[in-house]
Amino acid sequence: MAKIDTKTEGLDLYVYVAKTFADSPWLHYGLWEPGERPNIPQLRMAQERYVDKLLALIPPAPGRLLDIGGGTGEMAKLLLDKGYTVEMITPSHLQAEVAAEKLGPNARVHETKFEDFSGEGPFDVCMFSESFQYVDLETSLAKLKHILAPNGRVIIADCFRSDAYQGDRQPGGGHRYSEFAVAVERAGFAIVENEDVTLAAAQTMAIDQNVYRGFVAPTVDQVRGLLSNKRPILYWFLKTAYGLFVPKSERENIVARLKADYRSPEAFATVNTYRFLALEKRA
Repeated sequence: MAKIDTKTEGLDLYVYVAKTFADSPWLHYGLWEPGERPNIPQLRMAQERYVDKLLALIPPAPGRLLDIGGGTGEMAKLLLDKGYTVEMITPSHLQAEVAAEKLGPNARVHETKFEDFSGEGPFDVCMFSESFQYVDLETSLAKLKHILAPNGRVIIADCFRSDAYQGDRQPGGGHRYSEFAVAVERAGFAIVENEDVTLAAAQTMAIDQNVYRGFVAPTVDQVRGLLSNKRPILYWFLKTAYGLFVPKSERENIVARLKADYRSPEAFATVNTYRFLALEKRA
């Protein structure tokens, strides 16, 4: 049966909105100040606060840096321009092609999952910008310890599940933070920087929610109405195929995504903790 990845579809829509309406190249959450009303025109400003906070955790150039899950290479390009020697990892063939063109011959792009990465260290910095939640926890920490320079840093900016998360449908994601902290200690790392920005990051969910409620859901309803009135036979075939080939669980996910009731800043903050972290190998 066909499988629709609602998480991927949501990210694709977020990227489109950010690029088209906010003139932003970034894929990550924004950080919003208290009292600010999240909106699309201000999204890039909020995302650049995120970039500034991430850069503050990275030791000054020069240094050898591995950008893990670097998407289309926007962060890698920024770091390259600042004087770092950069390598980047992405498992996506399309992203790897875009990144390689953007970075040119001065940075190496690896098309692979981090768990399968066979490149050689040592790296002064291994960085995850909203990509740590996608890697295997134990395998990745062991690999990081192997490729990191003796005085190097692992930088992580990402969402983690809090202990309040009970496995139901909720926004956010990632490893459970309490399990991550135990695994880090067991792998021989120390957390030397740890800033909780959950409330600032959570406000980005308001944009996601408003886009689905104010644009996507009405558009879907309008197209459905037009097809049922103007092309009833085609509408019947499409509706039948949808019911046959898209599993019930995925149809329920799509309905919930369009309603967006659960994708609020408050729901996000209840079951997630968003952290900016720096890890170092223990002596």
